Amino acid sequence: MFKKTKVKQVLELTNQGLSARDISKILAVSRNTVSNIKKFFDSCDMSMDELLMMNDDDIYHMLYPEKFRQSKKYVPVDYGYVLSELSKVGVTRYMLWEEYSKKCKEQDLKPCCYATFTQGLKKYQVKKNYTSEIKHKAGEIVEVDWSGPVMHYYNKDTNKEHIAYLFVATLPYSQYTFIKATDSMNQKDWISCNVSMLEFFEGIPLQIVCDNLKTGVVSHPKHGDIVLNDIYLSFGEHYQIAILPASVRKAKTKSKR
Repeated sequence: MFKKTKVKQVLELTNQGLSARDISKILAVSRNTVSNIKKFFDSCDMSMDELLMMNDDDIYHMLYPEKFRQSKKYVPVDYGYVLSELSKVGVTRYMLWEEYSKKCKEQDLKPCCYATFTQGLKKYQVKKNYTSEIKHKAGEIVEVDWSGPVMHYYNKDTNKEHIAYLFVATLPYSQYTFIKATDSMNQKDWISCNVSMLEFFEGIPLQIVCDNLKTGVVSHPKHGDIVLNDIYLSFGEHYQIAILPASVRKAKTKSKR
């Protein structure tokens, strides 16, 4: 029997900000192994939270699939049903895998592991010519940011040219968009634009996805807690909205804008 690498423990300590050297000493594994696991996380399309929700075997299976042997066939997954359910607000892949597993166990049948479930979903999408799983759901997310190039307007009364900054908010499911011009991009205007956006949409989304601008985000490390600006954090708490900064240097996080 091969000795299993402590993949989940390495990920947990990585998430806590420990160095490869420290993790190697604590878990008694080689630094090369720690480095390979970190590379696996960097290339994985799953978040750290999703990975840590999985059990040890599932994570190990994803990293070292060649060391596992399927001793018994599992119940096939209805991926057509899975995709249709993923279009609903609040439904995740992990929730659907749990539902599938529960049904299998109730019938004394073997379910596939979560890693196989997600890999099968990707293969199904490729087979059906789906470019990616449905990520946007009605009313769930609004994407916000300042527009790219600034604009200018001329005031006839003062005979002066003024700068206008555009705040843009988009509902990615419908691409319904709100735009507001301001004289600056300071904290006051940023919050004012966010409030006006909610009034315009006549509703409150579950999440706001913003860029890592200073009026919204203090710091956004790849591993560790995101630190929001105090005022923007208070805004989110008041309206009970989750503020989720887009991934650093990953433009596709906000693909609609």
